[in-house]
Amino acid sequence: MMNKVKREDSVEQTENYWLENLSPQFATLIIVLVAYALNGPAYPFVGNIVWLPLGAMSLCFLLFGFRVVLAALLATQLSEFWFQSQPFFDQGTLILNVFGVIGPIVAIASMRFFKLSNFFDGSKLIFQHLVFLAILTAFFNTIISFFVTSFIASNDSSIEPINATLFIKNFLIGDILGCLIVLLFAAIVVVPLIQYFFPRLVPSE
Repeated sequence: MMNKVKREDSVEQTENYWLENLSPQFATLIIVLVAYALNGPAYPFVGNIVWLPLGAMSLCFLLFGFRVVLAALLATQLSEFWFQSQPFFDQGTLILNVFGVIGPIVAIASMRFFKLSNFFDGSKLIFQHLVFLAILTAFFNTIISFFVTSFIASNDSSIEPINATLFIKNFLIGDILGCLIVLLFAAIVVVPLIQYFFPRLVPSE
């Protein structure tokens, strides 16, 4: 009888570990991969009209915290390899992806510092906070991407010089639209479902 109870406790502990630690990593991997697949070709030196992966990473960091950073980075690397035909261990791609993860982290950390990270008032969506997060994330990601991409281009003679005005305009618009599309869809559809079925996955902040 005691052995049976111990086995049941062990199974429950394993399930809790999976739910609390591994499933957020797996969910992040899937969400970011799907965002890349839906977004289509990437134009890292020009910018996309809509960039869904940035919104997907922001969503994952909001839902699961910064513990899924490595999963987001791995998903980005795999996406570049599978969908963009980039070498998996390409140094330039890795540098861009590492800094691409930093933008959403800085934006979310800034909002938490200024206590603007609450996106719901009861069941009502605080739309202004969501829009502000999208703009802030896009701003940080655009600035970081501009300096990193300019550095890479300056050290590679095969890449044309970056047009700063065009780059910043395209990236800023694409990042804002990508974040808004993903975050609005998540706030209206995804988050309520996760809160209902898997409430322990969502952080309390």
